[in-house]
Amino acid sequence: MLGRVNKLEDLPRKFEQALLNQKEAPISNWVKSALDQAKELIVEDFERDLARILIQYAYDISEVKQCSVGLGLAAAFDLFVAAQYYKSAVHRRWYYCPEHSPVLFYPFTNTCPRCILNGQFHFQPAHKPESGSIGQATSHLLSVFLHQLFDKFNRPMRIFRGKEPVDLMIYDMHDTTVLLAEIKAAPLVTLPLAVSSDKLTDTVDGEELIPVNSHESMDNPYLNSSDLYMFLPLRTNGEHSYRFINLGKVNIQSDRTWAYKRFEQVLCADQTFFEEYFDFWLEAFNAYKVNYLSNRLPGNQRSESNVFWLTNACGQPYPRPSHWPRRSGTGYESVSDGKTSVGMDRTDDIKKGIYQVLKIATESKPNESEFKVKTALISNIHAVRHYDEYLSSLEDVMWLVDKRTDKSKEVRKIGDLPDEFAVYNLFDGIISFTESHMRDDWIKSKFSF
Repeated sequence: MLGRVNKLEDLPRKFEQALLNQKEAPISNWVKSALDQAKELIVEDFERDLARILIQYAYDISEVKQCSVGLGLAAAFDLFVAAQYYKSAVHRRWYYCPEHSPVLFYPFTNTCPRCILNGQFHFQPAHKPESGSIGQATSHLLSVFLHQLFDKFNRPMRIFRGKEPVDLMIYDMHDTTVLLAEIKAAPLVTLPLAVSSDKLTDTVDGEELIPVNSHESMDNPYLNSSDLYMFLPLRTNGEHSYRFINLGKVNIQSDRTWAYKRFEQVLCADQTFFEEYFDFWLEAFNAYKVNYLSNRLPGNQRSESNVFWLTNACGQPYPRPSHWPRRSGTGYESVSDGKTSVGMDRTDDIKKGIYQVLKIATESKPNESEFKVKTALISNIHAVRHYDEYLSSLEDVMWLVDKRTDKSKEVRKIGDLPDEFAVYNLFDGIISFTESHMRDDWIKSKFSF
């Protein structure tokens, strides 16, 4: 006996069409198959709570500073990523800075974060995550951020983490639209952790005690029992300064969500924190842009802001000090290399992203009758350094599939093809908080925050 059919969507497609007196249409099951294999985004309470607070601060700061909300969102997203990175802090390879009050730093670029504000480079290998783990973490966190933005604007969307070749699937149930997206995201900056330290001493000839005045790499055995701080650079009367943001005592091994909770507490208790952080972040963002443009500017002008050396992919020190170490092969160590490029700014990521978007579009868009399909490249920050070189010439490209049975006739223009041939955007959107290029009305309506 046949089982009972309770819903129209339970019917096989051919039976459904017959019931509705529809003509048979070519069907692609690619999108449905991709949705079936995808996992719906799970947002943990601690992620949701911090994301909501950060997003509200981003909107508030855009009004206070009279700047685009996208800059506020990009800055807030970096704090969100920092909470994830901090949970992996370990006892090994902290960095002792003897200047002023002694401090142990846990840096994310390869130089002392306090001394670099005065233009002094002291090499220390950073605790940057591996590029693969960066991609996994930032893709998830950017999905969470988008989820909360959709919720803020009452745009009910279901978000799925897809399988290769799709990173992200966003399903609008109201008009059966599915966005298939490739995510390329990475923070502009992750501020160092710090703990206070005793003044280190040594002996001369085993007797006389002398202070250690050099920078030293060392372990921090008190990670779980000392107050942890975030090192926040500031501008005071035009000069670099800093303050330490107290994140409290945490047993990192037992509480993997501690930084989310502590950031939430700081944001609620310290009314000046986010504005000071945003001022720093915006200076770093502008320095990142200016330094890239320096080779094209008259007189080889460079950024005058030393916070540039706290940004990812800032390159080799300039001017390079004589004590700066060489790599094990050839050349010198960098402060931060291109593998940690900001947003979608890594050239390998851009190239892969272009291919992935074209791949998922050609697999899904032609003959799709179940869903309206959109494709996009999504990030937290646009390709600041490489957009003109890699994306600007492609942003308005359109494509089609030649389905003629007789392909002997050369096609020189669209008029050479039958009228029913569909034409598709390569990118329905190249989307980021800082700058977007959108060719589709649905994309514009959903991603205008």
